[in-house]
Formats: sequence, C-alpha cells, structure tokens
Amino acid sequence: MIALHGYDPSFVEDDYFRSFVRRLNPEFDVPSRVAIEEMCDGIFDEARRDSFSRITSAPGRVSLAVGIAKTPEEGEVVIYRECHFIDDQWNLHKLVLDALVVAGDEERDSMNAPILGVHVFNGEGPYHVKLAISSEHRDRLFMVAYDITFPSGLKSYIDEDINSDANKLSCTTTTYVDNVLHSIARCLLPDADFTVDMFWEMKKLNLTRQERLQLLSELDLNLEWAFDESWCACYSSLQVLRKRGFTNQLVGLELCVELLCKVWGQVYRGIQTISASTSPTSNLCLAELLKLREILHSQLARVSGDDAEVQERYADYLYHNKELVVVLREVSDALDKAIQDSYLIWSVPLALDPRYKLGYIEFWFERAFGLEATNYVTEVKNKINKLYADYIKDYGRITDADHSDVANTTVAATSVHPWEQAWNERRRSQDVMAAQVNRVYPGTQTELDRYLRGPLAPQDFDVLNWWKENSGRYPMVARMARDALAMPTCSKLSSDQLAQVRSILRGYSKKPWGDRTFSSSSSSGGGDMIR
Repeated sequence: MIALHGYDPSFVEDDYFRSFVRRLNPEFDVPSRVAIEEMCDGIFDEARRDSFSRITSAPGRVSLAVGIAKTPEEGEVVIYRECHFIDDQWNLHKLVLDALVVAGDEERDSMNAPILGVHVFNGEGPYHVKLAISSEHRDRLFMVAYDITFPSGLKSYIDEDINSDANKLSCTTTTYVDNVLHSIARCLLPDADFTVDMFWEMKKLNLTRQERLQLLSELDLNLEWAFDESWCACYSSLQVLRKRGFTNQLVGLELCVELLCKVWGQVYRGIQTISASTSPTSNLCLAELLKLREILHSQLARVSGDDAEVQERYADYLYHNKELVVVLREVSDALDKAIQDSYLIWSVPLALDPRYKLGYIEFWFERAFGLEATNYVTEVKNKINKLYADYIKDYGRITDADHSDVANTTVAATSVHPWEQAWNERRRSQDVMAAQVNRVYPGTQTELDRYLRGPLAPQDFDVLNWWKENSGRYPMVARMARDALAMPTCSKLSSDQLAQVRSILRGYSKKPWGDRTFSSSSSSGGGDMIR
C-alpha cells in the first residue's frame, strides 16, 4: 500500500497507527520506517517491471499522454508521461511511465535532484521530456496528447520527436479535449466586479459544510473541481445562488446568469463525460465539442436578436468595455478553430463507436456547418478509409467468411440533450437503409463497409465489451477500434494515476538515480522497454 500509493512511510511511526495495529494483533511487530522504505524499493521496482511488460505484450498500438498535474498532499507541480492501451481482453490501461517535478528555483532543484532521487523539469532541453520508447516499439505509437498550456517550444519538440524521419512513425499529436473545454470556459469568466458581488452573495447564505455539500450534491456538482478551476467555482456558486435565490447584489442579472450557466453547464457535462470512469474511451470527444458549439451559437443568436437589450444593459458590468455578443463571438471562434484543428483525429473513434458510426458525424456536421458539411464528411471518410488501408498493409488482409447481417438491436434511448431526438429518428431510418444495402450487395463490401453500413448498436452499452464480442466479425476494424479508443482525452489524473505519480516522486527503487530502464525479460522475453 505504501509503495504503490505513494504514502509517506513515516506514518508507521505514528502512535495512533501503532495503537490501531496492536488492537488488530497484539503480537504483530510494526516494522520501522527504514525497513518499510527498503521493502518499498523492491515492491515498486517489481510493479514497474510488470507495467512495462504489459505494454510490451499489448496486442495493438499504444498512445502516450504528457500532461501537468499537482500532487494533493505536497502541492508539487509535475509533468507526467503515461501510456494508454487496450489489452487482449479489451480492458483499457493507463500506466504512468514517469513524473518530473517542475522546477521552482532552477539552480537549487538541479542540485537537489540526485539527492532526492527525483527528476526535475526546468523547461529547457529535450532530455527533460524524452518520449522515446525502445526502437522495437517506436512504430507502435498511435497518438500523443499533451497539455494545451505547454510552451510552444515543448509542443514543437514533442511533434518533432515522434514525427522525425528517423523514427518513421505514423502518429498524430493533439491537445487534451478537456483542456480545450476548460480554455473555452475560462474565456467567459466575468470581470472582478461581478465575481466579488457573487462572492458576497454566497457569503450571505452562511451555509454550513453539510448544507454546502448537500446543495452541491443536489446540483450534481463536484466540489473538487471548484478548487481546480476558477470558472467552475463561479459556475458552482451561480448554480447554488439560482437554487437558493438571489439577494440584492445580482438582482436583475438573472438572464445573464442563465446564459453563463447554460454554456458552463455544457462544458461541465462534457468534461464529466470524457473523464468519468464509466466512459473512459475517446469515442465521445468530438460529440461533446459539437454539442458545446451548438449551445454557444444558440446563445450568440439570442443576445444578437431578441435579447440584445440584455447585453446592452449588463455587458459593461460583466465585461468592462466589451459587449456580451462580442465575447460570445470570440469564444465561438476559438471553439471553431479547436474543432477545425482536431475533428479528423476525434472523428475516428466516434465512427468506431457502433452506436454512432459515420451517420452521427454527418448528422452533427450538417447542424454545425450547413452546406460545408459535405466537405468535412468527405475528409473524415478519406481519413478512415486510409487508416483501414494502412492496417490492411501492416497486418495483412483478414478475411471473414460470415457476411451475414449484423443483428438489428437498435434501441431508442432517452437523451440528456433534447436536440438528440432528431438523431434518434435519423438512426432508425439508417438502420432500414443498412439492412437493404446488406441484402442487395452482400459480397461486394469490404469489412470496413460492412461495419459502417450495418445497423447501429443499442445506445446504452459498453463500447469495449461490444468490440470484445464482435471482434471476430470485424477483425481488422476491431484492430483500428482497439487503438483509436485508447487515445488520451483528459488531463485530469485519476486517484490511481496520482498514486503512481506520488510513488515515483518518492524515489522508491533499488536502481541508481537516473536509471529508468526496466528489463521485461523475466516475464515476457523482451529487452529493455521504456527509457
């Protein structure tokens, strides 16, 4: 527990802990801190070796994530690197490879690093962010995601490192989707006058801790997020105030508050969707970006039309010297650019979600881009067809004798978003068309064609489990899905991932400082894995 969760080994010396252990077993002799630390070194090395062995034996390609995190206890800011992949049982793994403390006092930290056994990132030089995997695995990279706040030099290095001619990688790079959503939400933060008044409104409620937590629970708000992001704290406070009722400070601003809550609420739900442990795969990223775009454009139309007087009356209070319509237009433009930069990347896992396929992409692009939607859809189709051709080339053609129709198990589901009712109607008609195409042209379609043109799967299901059960029917497309669904989407680390980071920062290892090479030969017959 101490070795693999990064806990401070000194707690074995705590009197309350030792008393607790004596009550469990009076005969048990609690080891000393020194003995515990020595045990941790071996346990951690073995766990790391096992992790790297699992990467070696992963059946598909792997994706890398490079991001910034803060350890809750120590408050240290670290840059982490982790590997994402789906194993042969269709389980998603997110393994932290390394963590580097972001330097504060550069000279002091560089001197202390060998003593502390912790690597330090000082913002200079490729050594500090080396992404290299051993040469035998470099061609297995599928995608690299990095934090949107990284300096341009660091982003350029990542792009150059994985796409250099020497490496010959077929790999893409992009920023985390939650980074994009957070950046959009921050652009809507009002000026200080508004936030100060909101603070006093909250203070007047005089809530106890239990009352505050109860309100946040009723509103389905995560208190932890409020401390991480200013926009989220503002959104949470406004939601509480709307529920409990405004007093003097914000009276008259209800329409503006409603607008902010609608946009921030969509951002909040989008981040929840792509980061929740129940939906950890990358298939819903593009859908969440497009849903936010629709909300933004509807609110922009509102303040430009019937409610134009709202922004005229309150814009100077919300955003000094800036009209609300201008702010919304700037935010919409920023989101459109983010979608333009990444839609081809995130279209792949969305099309490989059997609930949606290309039909869902066409549906949303028609709503978002109107007459230009055809061009976007064509680009997506070309991307997926090229990826399929590359997989055929790399892995060899896999034939499937069973060309029968996929069972039509389409189930209409109630959606959180009211405009998705139109999609539910579209999917029913597409299932009918798919069945007709499969009957007329049963033997002239590629495996990819048969998957894309087949009936859609039920809405409420586990996408990884579906591919596990249907990989025999679509073996080559399943290879694509295995790799695409593992792409990193969210920069926020889970508690298990933070535990891995803490353990690395503790410096547990029997290896010399600076040696991050783990041999996997004992378990998989491979050579050195991650350097």
